[in-house]
Amino acid sequence: MADFCRLTVERFDGSLKAEHATGRNIAPFLELEWGPRATELMWRTKQVIDPDGVLAPRIVLDRDPKAHLRGLKTIPRVEPVADPCIECGFCEPTCPSHDLTTSPRQRIVLRREMMRQPGGSPVETGLVDAYGYDAVDTCAGDSTCKLACPVGIDTGAMMKDFRHQRHSRREERIAALAATHFRAAETAARLAVAAASRIDDRLLRGVTRLARRAVHPDLVPEWLPEIPGAASRKLPRTSKAGASAVYYPACVNRIFGSPDGYRGPSLPQAVVAVSARAGKPVWIPDDVNGTCCATIWHSKGYDAGNAVMANRIVEAAWGWTAGGKLPLVVDASSCTLGIAHEVVPYLTEDNRKLHRELTVVDSLVWAADELLPELTVLRRAGSAVLHPTCSMEHLDDVDRLRAVAEACAHEAVIPDDAACCGFAGDRGMLHKELTASATAKEAAEVRPREYDAYLSANRMCEIGMDRATGRSYHSALMELEWATRPGPGPGSSSGPGPGSGPAPDPASRPGSDPAPGPASRTGSVPGPGSDPEPDPGSG
Repeated sequence: MADFCRLTVERFDGSLKAEHATGRNIAPFLELEWGPRATELMWRTKQVIDPDGVLAPRIVLDRDPKAHLRGLKTIPRVEPVADPCIECGFCEPTCPSHDLTTSPRQRIVLRREMMRQPGGSPVETGLVDAYGYDAVDTCAGDSTCKLACPVGIDTGAMMKDFRHQRHSRREERIAALAATHFRAAETAARLAVAAASRIDDRLLRGVTRLARRAVHPDLVPEWLPEIPGAASRKLPRTSKAGASAVYYPACVNRIFGSPDGYRGPSLPQAVVAVSARAGKPVWIPDDVNGTCCATIWHSKGYDAGNAVMANRIVEAAWGWTAGGKLPLVVDASSCTLGIAHEVVPYLTEDNRKLHRELTVVDSLVWAADELLPELTVLRRAGSAVLHPTCSMEHLDDVDRLRAVAEACAHEAVIPDDAACCGFAGDRGMLHKELTASATAKEAAEVRPREYDAYLSANRMCEIGMDRATGRSYHSALMELEWATRPGPGPGSSSGPGPGSGPAPDPASRPGSDPAPGPASRTGSVPGPGSDPEPDPGSG
């Protein structure tokens, strides 16, 4: 330290301080920088203003030449993923839970304090007891802290590992069994959502709250009124012949339907229709049901189930894409991230080789880069507000969300305080206070103004934003389908089909663009990919 200070002051005539002021580390070298006369003047001023030395004692001014070696902070070793942390705090503004419980820096600091305490001490016991909820349970696991950290520390991954350590062998076996038989689990989940849509929300909330008390609040989700009805049993019909890409509808979009009140085409219908419209048809394999990106198990720390599903989806995708010859288009940003990156550590060596041959494309990238140049926009909303998800940040495709939205609306706005919603799959149903805290600032920006469209690209994040803002979010791909859909003249319905029927002309909507041939946003999608009839079990 002495050599460094002499180098800075004497050789380069520089300053010992820039971002920070004179603290304990620099106090012994103050006279080196300022000289004895100026330093003495500082001491005289200090003695006049603070004769008893009660203001910041031994800070700034300290006659101890070894003040920088006094009271050094110990940094006990913790988990390897977090050990490099220097506690700078750059991660804190990105964390969904930093206003609710703890930030990534605090999670690491608390771990270090546990290691510093004697085993079994009251302080250690108290920290361990509180850490479960304050650190592990309320971590969204979105890993945006990694993006902000100067050395790439992923505190979310550490919390997922702690979740894994909580599991008994029996719980891991059950999770792996659920992955093995996911087709049945998926069908059961869709039927449960369909049944729930016919039951009063208050009753469902009461039942799930009782179940949470009886089982565990981190295992049983609470029913939320914003949860939509079930998706159709049938995916759109497509052809493998001539397909430009393989389209993988994520399991969340095979279970949950469109927002309540949205009678237009489902997301899978919209993706199929708009791709065909651009001359780049997509093919949905017949055996997608029962597969998943593995994020369900990854986020909860179920390693065995994660490995089962990770290997299954890669093997299936390799077959669907003819060994990687076609891109795999995924319609949920978190699932794109899961298949493209997060499954890799859980793959067998053979399947890692298969994975390297895959091209996994998010639906936003597919729409912005491949479809938009071939499409004609026939109508535009006046304004749209966007919610970029944390997965989009990881995938670096927020610009594609904006590009699609700007094609669909005259004004596309990303709130200044847009951040991870904290819904994190089902975590927003396990700990709804996490989403409430994570979205508070963004929702405060969105609520005062009415927008024509509320857009994102992940169904569960859209549910989280619905809950936060009281507005109805939907996929930007659904908006793109509406904006480019050929249709009859003003005042007409767009024809028969699923969810169709007389609907108001969007040209009459305030702020919308009365472009040629407007079609109803709530109308049908004639042509490739439409279902022959609506599913009576859907919401």
